[in-house]
Amino acid sequence: MYLPALKNHPKARVEAVAGRNPETTRAFASRWEIQQDYENAEELIENADIDALIVATSNDSHCPLTLKALERGLHVLCEKPLGLNFPEAAKMASKAKESGVISMVPFTYSFMPATRYLKDLIMEGYLGQPYHLNMRYYGGGGRKPGYLWRF
Repeated sequence: MYLPALKNHPKARVEAVAGRNPETTRAFASRWEIQQDYENAEELIENADIDALIVATSNDSHCPLTLKALERGLHVLCEKPLGLNFPEAAKMASKAKESGVISMVPFTYSFMPATRYLKDLIMEGYLGQPYHLNMRYYGGGGRKPGYLWRF
């Protein structure tokens, strides 16, 4: 999901990848011209020559992997959910702040066109002074099933 964008970005290099199946991980790394492949994420975090990590694993591993990466001083992009519960998420946020690195959760709708437009309307004063905002996203999947959920 992230690889096409990262591979085409002039300032990004994908240095390592981890997976549960060594054979498929190696094939994946080869296909995407990634030099290092690891049998598990923990090994990658401990040994790979990297500056940042994308945690796009099963939900139950988000907290331990993110904490391990933050302890190593890596910047982290962790997929949702940030943790399995509030205490995990709070622990991750605290560790990120303590570590002084960039840590974030993607796909939060902040940069979606509708959200940006609403922000512009608010900044221009068109909507007056908002005191509370409750937004809901409703998307139909009729035109391209399996696609629109992403937006």
